[in-house]
Amino acid sequence: MIERRETHVVEIPKLLVSVRKAAEILDLSERVVYELCYARELESVKVGPKKWIRRITCESLNRYVEKARRESGIPEPPPDRHGPPKRGFE
Repeated sequence: MIERRETHVVEIPKLLVSVRKAAEILDLSERVVYELCYARELESVKVGPKKWIRRITCESLNRYVEKARRESGIPEPPPDRHGPPKRGFE
C-alpha cells in the first residue's frame, strides 16, 4: 500500500526587495531610493557574488513610512478588530 503525503506550501514573507520595487512601493524614483539608502534612511544590503546588487529590507520600508507618517502628523490607523495590524511590505 502506498502512503500519500500531503505537501504544504508555506508562504514566507519577503525580507528584501529590489531598488526598483522599493521605488514602486513608495511611489518614488529609483534615484531617490538610492539617496535614502546612502543617507541610511532605508536599510539596504549588497548581495550576489560580487556584492553589487542592492536590496532594500522590507522592515526598513515599513519604518520609513511610519516615520514619514509621524513627521507629517498623520495619525495611526485604528487597529483591525479582527487581529493585529497588518504590515504592508512583509
